[in-house]
Amino acid sequence: MLSFTPTLLLGLYAGQALGAVHHMFSGVFSGTDIYAIEFDDEANTLTAANNITSIASSSKWIAIDALKKNLYVANGAQYDSYTITNSTGLEYVSSVSVDSSCSNLNYIVASSVSPYVVFGAPYSTGCAGNMLTVDSTGALSAIVGNMTYGSGSGVHGLALSADDKFVYSADDMGNAVWVHSYDTTTDEVTEVQYLAAPTGADPRHMAIDPRGAYAYVLFEASSEIGVYARDNSTGMLTYTNTTYPLLPTGFTNATSSYWADEVVFSYSADGTPKYMYAATRSRTTTIPGYVSAFSLDSNTGAIIDQLFLTETTGSGGSANSVTAALFSEEYFAITDSGSNFIEMWKITANGTSSATASAVAHFAMDSGPSTVVMYD
Repeated sequence: MLSFTPTLLLGLYAGQALGAVHHMFSGVFSGTDIYAIEFDDEANTLTAANNITSIASSSKWIAIDALKKNLYVANGAQYDSYTITNSTGLEYVSSVSVDSSCSNLNYIVASSVSPYVVFGAPYSTGCAGNMLTVDSTGALSAIVGNMTYGSGSGVHGLALSADDKFVYSADDMGNAVWVHSYDTTTDEVTEVQYLAAPTGADPRHMAIDPRGAYAYVLFEASSEIGVYARDNSTGMLTYTNTTYPLLPTGFTNATSSYWADEVVFSYSADGTPKYMYAATRSRTTTIPGYVSAFSLDSNTGAIIDQLFLTETTGSGGSANSVTAALFSEEYFAITDSGSNFIEMWKITANGTSSATASAVAHFAMDSGPSTVVMYD
């Protein structure tokens, strides 16, 4: 199994700061390309460093491992593994297949704790999520366990607890959240909790605060963030009946014209992110979506304020996906598959309880980007 020390992990991020060129990879909804992209934070430019031909006809969700040595792709009926040869290069290594009846693999996430197992889920009715092991290089090896759901479930997003004990599933089709525990010694996956979501919510993605006390669930249908209290010992969630809007006040046609997409934390090396980002897509390419940021309590991870709710520069299409930068908590990337571009955004604080954000760099693509992962 792949292993390294915490000192080494921190070293990977040492020296990352403004005044540099940073790298990321982007998948696409349709096509064999995986893009390697550079962001220059002084010139405020996004440029293509490499177009890499993958073995897939789609890479609608990608994930990167903790050592930044492997890229994982959810690809139809298989999970694909690529070695990251440098900041702009990939080399295909292996694939792990699932049953053809669950061939809509949609989401993949990698653990940050040894032995660095990987979890994936198909967005297909009644299909299980998968726990995969990796070999000594970090390449995907085999499916060793499954997260089972209900017969009407269709999981769209996964999240892991920082202690590497629990995996959380956002059940969009079944309107619920699931909690499973897992043991990387025995490869055993056990259901801990099924928790129905509010009527008309449809959980799409979710994020577990690394401080452990809160889970934030993106409700796709109602375009809101649902706040869940979390027991750090049992992993179980309790819905607090608290939501935050991802559309402006007064929008009465939200469920038919918009669909919320993503929720993520800003990157913090010490596990205390100060921001959480969330985005909502428009169903019409001529109408913009929305992006929002929340300030978080440094000790508990509780939401302090919703700092802004502002229009994105495009609809988002199928993915107004938001990804936190590694070099600064004030930067994040947004993909737009409706108009085929990626943008880098920057938050500007206006005191302690408000802020604004805007796009500082734009990169036009030949096909619709799905999601971005940051390399450095």
